[in-house]
Amino acid sequence: MSPDDFVLALRALDAPVFLDDHGIPSPLGVEFAATTSDGRNVLVTQLSPALNARVTDPDAFVRSLERAGYQGAGITESGQLYFLELPLRGVSLAERLARTGPVPAAELLAIARSSIDALAGTQPHGLITPSTLRAAADGSVSLRWPGLALALRAAGVGVPTLAAELDAALYFAPEVQGGAPFDAHTDIFALGVTLYTALTGRPPFGGRTTATMMAVVLADDGAPATTVTGTLTTALLRAIEQQPADRWHDLAQFRDALGPSAAEERRPPGRVAAPRRGCAGIAAIFVLGGLVLWGVSKYIS
Repeated sequence: MSPDDFVLALRALDAPVFLDDHGIPSPLGVEFAATTSDGRNVLVTQLSPALNARVTDPDAFVRSLERAGYQGAGITESGQLYFLELPLRGVSLAERLARTGPVPAAELLAIARSSIDALAGTQPHGLITPSTLRAAADGSVSLRWPGLALALRAAGVGVPTLAAELDAALYFAPEVQGGAPFDAHTDIFALGVTLYTALTGRPPFGGRTTATMMAVVLADDGAPATTVTGTLTTALLRAIEQQPADRWHDLAQFRDALGPSAAEERRPPGRVAAPRRGCAGIAAIFVLGGLVLWGVSKYIS
């Protein structure tokens, strides 16, 4: 469907959105800047012909995206699927790598912490790659297209098609490619591969071995056990283990492995523990005093 046909199709649906440009190519199809009838800026993505043709349950696709918090999704009378999302701030890691090369370890460590914080408490993301992870100048991180891979899979699109069309084969965990569902373990794997790629400039499992590539990075950073790169490397190598049981058990454990941020280190300790320690100390004094008095009275008697 051409952009002009897509505009006409949206008008025929009386969709409350107005396209502001002729669209640009996206891994998912064609992406349009748009404005809703109430004045909000949104992005409208027209699903690519290859993905659209493989959707066997359009209603499942629409319902899944609505549950994931998208601004809207629908299907035209001719069967063209589309969805709306809010624009995201920042630059993707893929753009960053193309412009300036690998990301310094200290900066990437902060991005890693923020990425895990963004994933915590949500349904599995499913499509974490250098193209979907965006970092803003203020340090905030956003992950584009949350739940989209899950929606496409629920709509009948197979993993091989998703991997090929979304250029995500390296970021899908082995168990997903074998038919398992997306979950926290597969997100940990995808985030680990994404961050590894940003740190080294290339994804793992190709060309040189993963360990050799990390050795090259660490050689420029000193003793791995006591450096920022060492902390990041240790966390990433476990995140990208091939077997789910060998990875971090959950996102919280992955986050802990990255260590506290500077802000967290400066945070004053809580005020709850001190009274308990104080009470315990006072109780110990009373007990000790009682024992001394008992011993004295026994001696006198």
